[in-house]
Amino acid sequence: MSIQKFYNAAKANEFARDFQFRIRVLGPFNEDDLVYMTTSTLPGRAISNQPVPFMGLQFNVPGSVTYTGSESWGVTFRCDEGINIRNKLENWQKEIFDDQTSTGKYGVPAEEATLDLLGKDLEPLRRYNLIGIYPVTIGPLNYDVTGSGAPVTFEASFAYQYWRLIG
Repeated sequence: MSIQKFYNAAKANEFARDFQFRIRVLGPFNEDDLVYMTTSTLPGRAISNQPVPFMGLQFNVPGSVTYTGSESWGVTFRCDEGINIRNKLENWQKEIFDDQTSTGKYGVPAEEATLDLLGKDLEPLRRYNLIGIYPVTIGPLNYDVTGSGAPVTFEASFAYQYWRLIG
């Protein structure tokens, strides 16, 4: 691979940029809320390997699928001044299990999330749909009276059942 070949390949194919994603849908959130989501990851998927030994050799046979990270899909939110986003997450969690009344939604979650990977024209290149998503953790808000006035962020994680590629 020469420098010229690398340059030509890069020019022809471009590079994906770390800001070229959008969350379109996430449970009870609307598009205005999701503007505050700053980081995320694409979901993973793996085929489990099934070893099959025979006469001193081990053959590898593909097995079922697992959705890696589906138990803890992490995102970062900027906190809005009215704490509305965190409030929506807290209410969503409380619907799932309310420790004051020991009641909640114990069934399989029905909410979904939709993520778009964007091209340089900001049009979707690929769309992922996370099925059966629900909030697992809501991280702390960190304040500092000696701070510089930077926007406050917090982490949240969600679990989902599986994902599908749309389109």
